[in-house]
Amino acid sequence: MINFKEIEQCSLEWHQIKWGKIGGTLSKGLFVNSDTLFLDILSQQLEEFEPSESFTSDAMQHGKDNEPFARAYLNEYTGLEFKETGWLECDENTLLGISPDGITEDEKTACEIKCFGRKKHIEVLFKNDIPLENIFQCIHYFTVNPKLEKLYFIAFRAESAKHFIKELTLDTEINIGTKSRPRIMSIEAARDYSLEKAEELENKLKKFKNQLEF
Repeated sequence: MINFKEIEQCSLEWHQIKWGKIGGTLSKGLFVNSDTLFLDILSQQLEEFEPSESFTSDAMQHGKDNEPFARAYLNEYTGLEFKETGWLECDENTLLGISPDGITEDEKTACEIKCFGRKKHIEVLFKNDIPLENIFQCIHYFTVNPKLEKLYFIAFRAESAKHFIKELTLDTEINIGTKSRPRIMSIEAARDYSLEKAEELENKLKKFKNQLEF
């Protein structure tokens, strides 16, 4: 695994290194039977990186402002020290990468931090589980990092009296389907599936780009 520790998340260099790659946000596309992810990545790889103005909503700024407090809380909760890292890239398939909200020095434990608004935070506490829309980012940590043994998902809200924390390992069973049509598998199985699909996607990208050269 390639570790770009010094790159600052959301910096110009960070956007450049992610160009044409599959990060945590796009990782759900590996589990969807469509060409959407293929076309998105292909369009980036066929053109040079161009910086664009990024929009930061109030919710995004709230998350950015509170993430350091969530990381400190998790440090105390686990007795570990999580450090933000700019970008981790998968050795097995360099198409894959992730920007960890926190990872330990030995790269065996990481954390995914969400600082939701009031209503969403209470919903997570009520359901006592990771929201379905966030589970693919969690899987992606294990897909990118073969050393990873444990991931902590934390829903942190400074204004709340309680935070939500869930530990995930390769043996943890998760739902990659929907509430009405669940598809249950272990994180290990989901990781292997995403690696397989990423390889297929990489081969498809290479084949199409080779065709364009003729």
